[in-house]
Amino acid sequence: MKTKITVIGSANIDFIMRAPHLPALGETVTDCSFLQTFGGKGANQAVAAARAGGAVTFVGALGNDPYEPIMRRNFLDDGIDVEHLAKCDDLSSGTALVMFDGEGNNYLTVAPGSNYRVTPDSVRAAEEAIAATDWIILQQEIPLEANQAALELAAKYDRPVLFNFAPAHELRLKPGPAIHGLVVNEIEAAAVAGLDTSPRDVPEAATAARKLLDRGGHRFVIVTLGSKGSVALTRSGESFHVPAAPCKAVDSTAAGDTFCGALAVALAENKPLEEAARFAAAAAALAVAKAGAQPSIPRRPRIESALLR
Repeated sequence: MKTKITVIGSANIDFIMRAPHLPALGETVTDCSFLQTFGGKGANQAVAAARAGGAVTFVGALGNDPYEPIMRRNFLDDGIDVEHLAKCDDLSSGTALVMFDGEGNNYLTVAPGSNYRVTPDSVRAAEEAIAATDWIILQQEIPLEANQAALELAAKYDRPVLFNFAPAHELRLKPGPAIHGLVVNEIEAAAVAGLDTSPRDVPEAATAARKLLDRGGHRFVIVTLGSKGSVALTRSGESFHVPAAPCKAVDSTAAGDTFCGALAVALAENKPLEEAARFAAAAAALAVAKAGAQPSIPRRPRIESALLR
């Protein structure tokens, strides 16, 4: 039987421009190529968890626009339960403008749209699904109050939460015991831990992870470092570094989301944290090798094949 994953978060329409190089302020870069796909951190994590083998429920909101039925159909095609995916008649769906170069670096701007209509009431309407889930995944592209409501229900039903503290623009929600596992990249680690600079290597990431672990009651922290892999630290004293799988980076947009979705599935299957992190790293490496957020997210057979290399 598939493990149950509940993702509460954002869904976006992505408009992507691939450029020879990222522009400087005021610079116009021509000879680009264009791609329209679907993304949003919550939606990406839901798709990643579903393709990694989880039975996923997605709690979110779409707008009233031509993309809404297509986005809903895409979720259904991946076997995702969209009973709690609302439609807002007076707003457009979330929209992201993404520009990236041939090295996998990107600029990204987002208009939240209907994502800011994910409310505490939206979350409470999914209480039955949350009570029955194996893991909950949260991020920060929806209102703080919705995440707080999700954490309250997670505590009520003793359900573990994987919190991807991204983007790190809202720091009022403090890491605490309701969050089982915390996942951050270098920039987010610095913001949440109150560091002057982002960790640049494995030892500095381990130091940041220790600060984050000391600040809350969560059981583990993972700091992702892009091409340098990830560093994990647990409250029980376990620590390890998972190197990034070799790959040619094309687009890093959904790498972190893919990591989180795959990690939650592996943990729900009772894999040890290090094994789960390696599974997630393999999924993320496959994702960066292809353009687009959701189109790049791999399915389980490819992840397992990559692990055998």
